[in-house]
Amino acid sequence: MRVARGWLRGPVAERGSVLVMFALGMSGFLGLLGMSVDIGRLVYQRTDLQKVADAAALAAAQDLPNTDAATTTANSYVTKNGGGTATIVFSTTYSTNDTITVTASRSMSYFFLKFVGMSGATPHATAKTRAGVYVGGSGLVPWGLIASNNNNSKLLQNACYLGQVNGVPTFKQNQSCILKYGAGTNSGGDFGALSLGGSGGSTYRTNIGQGSSQSYKVGDQVPSETGNMQGPSNQGIDDRFLLPPPPGCPSNARSDVLVDGPGGVVSINPKCAASPRIIVIPVVDKIQNPQMSTILGFAFMYLTGSSTNGGHSQVTGEFVKFVTAIPGGIYQGSGSGATSIIFVN
Repeated sequence: MRVARGWLRGPVAERGSVLVMFALGMSGFLGLLGMSVDIGRLVYQRTDLQKVADAAALAAAQDLPNTDAATTTANSYVTKNGGGTATIVFSTTYSTNDTITVTASRSMSYFFLKFVGMSGATPHATAKTRAGVYVGGSGLVPWGLIASNNNNSKLLQNACYLGQVNGVPTFKQNQSCILKYGAGTNSGGDFGALSLGGSGGSTYRTNIGQGSSQSYKVGDQVPSETGNMQGPSNQGIDDRFLLPPPPGCPSNARSDVLVDGPGGVVSINPKCAASPRIIVIPVVDKIQNPQMSTILGFAFMYLTGSSTNGGHSQVTGEFVKFVTAIPGGIYQGSGSGATSIIFVN
């Protein structure tokens, strides 16, 4: 009987041990499952907060340097996109309060980890943007818009010039302006062409069709390109006009590329910012070979067309305003000018 009772107790004890091990294993499994669920929710919240912070920083930077307006915009974006709090810091990179850092945070409670003493977490994400002012870049077309219209001058002038406002050259808007002159309008063999990255017809044609490979900034000095360069001018313009519109832009026609805004301001459809009809040309103090021309700023134009006058090529364009980053642009300036919102580290 003793042997029998001992024999009977063995399997019962083993079954009890198995139940204990099963309970412990199940607890561990549920703990891991709960941890994976709560950690997954935490990762999702951080990902969502990054999107919120990015959107808030992009929107708020458009109000800079007005910090009050930028703060209101950033808080509004965070509130409308899932809630939470926004910590906002302004700083100066190239001009006063041109940079904003937005940190979005949101409290969350754990579902399962609270059973092991962890109540919740406050994930956060940070985005930093800068309102950069365009001061130059590559991709320039080799014509110089002259900041002078002195009718008594014997030098090459530009009838679209209106004078300077706060040190920035201004020009007539909402009309076609001459970018490169044809016959009968030159002075000393100058027709409005610049030598960017080298002289000669081949480089000049490439710069018209593709833009300069070399970067230039305000204050740089460049030589002029003498002669009318009729052949390279026409060839370069043909090269540019044959380029297709960028993806998402219906065509290179003005009606598709440009947007007529209030106050007569013409801006660019963001989907068409890379249209070959959109060009950036230097604004210079003079074109008077063999003297160097000093770059005072840059003009953003829609290339309206070209014509041949007395065997010489004349090119015209219309002023536009950039609302997106200019390809190849250097955004390290201050004051007025083409501004783009840029993510920074």
